[in-house]
Amino acid sequence: MYNRRHPIHNLTIQLRKNRAFSKENLPKIALFYFKLLLQEPLRILEEVNYAHAIDDHRFVKDPIFIIGHWRSGTSFLQYLLGQDDQFGYINKFQVVFPDIFLYSESFLKPFISKIPETFNLTQDAQDMSIDLDLDSPSEIEIALSTMISPASLHWGHIFPQKARRYFDKFLFLENTGESELNRLKRDYNHLIKKISLDNEGKQLIIKSPGNAARIPFLLDLYPNAKFIFIHRNPYDTFYSSKKLWHTLLDNLALQPMSKKQMEDEIIRTYQKLMTSYLQQRELLPEGQLVELRFNQFIGDPVNKLAKVYEALTLDGYQSAEGKFNQFLEQKTKGKSSSYRYEDRILDRINSKWDFAFREWGYDKIGCVN
Repeated sequence: MYNRRHPIHNLTIQLRKNRAFSKENLPKIALFYFKLLLQEPLRILEEVNYAHAIDDHRFVKDPIFIIGHWRSGTSFLQYLLGQDDQFGYINKFQVVFPDIFLYSESFLKPFISKIPETFNLTQDAQDMSIDLDLDSPSEIEIALSTMISPASLHWGHIFPQKARRYFDKFLFLENTGESELNRLKRDYNHLIKKISLDNEGKQLIIKSPGNAARIPFLLDLYPNAKFIFIHRNPYDTFYSSKKLWHTLLDNLALQPMSKKQMEDEIIRTYQKLMTSYLQQRELLPEGQLVELRFNQFIGDPVNKLAKVYEALTLDGYQSAEGKFNQFLEQKTKGKSSSYRYEDRILDRINSKWDFAFREWGYDKIGCVN
């Protein structure tokens, strides 16, 4: 049976280890504890009522993983695929309340839907083109952090001075002890089994950009998993990632991080993530991986999705095509971000990410090729 230490225990250990208890951090820390204390009765009830059902649950089909660097179109791809009724996914309510959603989603969701306006989160979400509809798809990695798994890479955003350490351990799985790796496997598989149970055994669409560097880890759990990798112009990926980091740090961080530290970490993480992917994709046989180019995908999403179904030998495209078109017709177009490229950033990206320009055929600017 799945077992882990209490979330409050895990949170306290992380806060102590990172010396985060301070007067300045008190409001954020209090919110963390308040949420855990408030949900505790429901967590116990869910464990009592669903523990055996989760343990006994078996997958009909292994998941489909959407991967690629953050801010490269993974969310839009997940939203579009989510229109196909044959697939299931984790929604935004579930990533906020991963320990209680099986028991409480039906009656708690209406109250939680009012939180974004209450805490002024709506503008941040709009700036990042994030849909706050609690039924809409979300990212499983967020659920690992909200269930207070010690193996979540997002501790690197809460404690940015230790970001490199957390990313190396739980994103790139480097210098990860056997007990830490086993904990990540248990927490990850437990979450996916819960999502599958809630979706009545449908094949799952699991979005987590970081999984681009964890293909062997996922194949060990789900040997028949399929992968959709999406990539974007490196310059826009960098500047969009900066916006994401600013939002995460403003809302979550319990330590300061300088502009230079942030930029260094974005440069380093992209370089390691993409080089890891290029090495690990060789492990995937034909029919388990397809690659998409962001600008081509958003320019012709339905036809590109048809190619995805074909490459991954997925059934049901014809019956879902109308729903894809309906979603796109109803979707409010987000504002297209344009960035002012800085010479100092162009120089670093052209140097550090040169392999990505060559691999996927993007044109460089700011230098002579």
